[in-house]
Amino acid sequence: MANIRFTIEVNCENEEPDRVIPAIDGEILARVGDSDEETKIGSVHAYLVLRGRALNERLSLFEAMDSISQSVFDCYAALFDVETDEWSLSVEALYNGQIMESDVLFIERIELDAAFQGKGIGAQVVRETIATFASSCGLVACKPFPLQYENWEDESRNAIRQEPGFEEKRIADFASVANFWTDLGFRKLPDSDFYTYAPELINQNDPVSDAAPTVVPNRVPRGRRRRRLR
Repeated sequence: MANIRFTIEVNCENEEPDRVIPAIDGEILARVGDSDEETKIGSVHAYLVLRGRALNERLSLFEAMDSISQSVFDCYAALFDVETDEWSLSVEALYNGQIMESDVLFIERIELDAAFQGKGIGAQVVRETIATFASSCGLVACKPFPLQYENWEDESRNAIRQEPGFEEKRIADFASVANFWTDLGFRKLPDSDFYTYAPELINQNDPVSDAAPTVVPNRVPRGRRRRRLR
């Protein structure tokens, strides 16, 4: 079993738009061997997108998410309409307009030491992160990506990309990570690399089902782009 130590940094004097998107960092801890001390075996990084607060404070969610990082902006582009900051057509189509809550938990990254992979710890971390931070969220979002392929298109990795079987292995690795998230109930957004989960809904586990998700009332269980999309 693993524990997670979460920290959230909030600058009380911050007047920039990104104040409505606090970052969440979690250390994944476990006891290794016979030691009574907990050792860090991984980490989770997420953002809580407080869209309701942005609306109340008359802030542009576009500007807030654009100001943080490319991956956060990509999340905005997948989930929201650039003109209105409302849910995108893809979200509305996937969930049949049933997402009531306004906020989003964007789980950007999970890392786990190789010795602890395949033991169910990653799924445990995702579930606990959602349970802790997504009670007021309409959606939890992620973009499945095997971390060993970071910067894999760099020129310095040309030789690796030319190795026999590289492309087949890459496709298999991406599929494996995507399956991890779909097994947790996440559904792929149409025309997007992002996957989403709606904490307030049930019957989400089949991403190809034509059945509408079912609402559970009052259920309580995360390089920059500087131009507007037009």
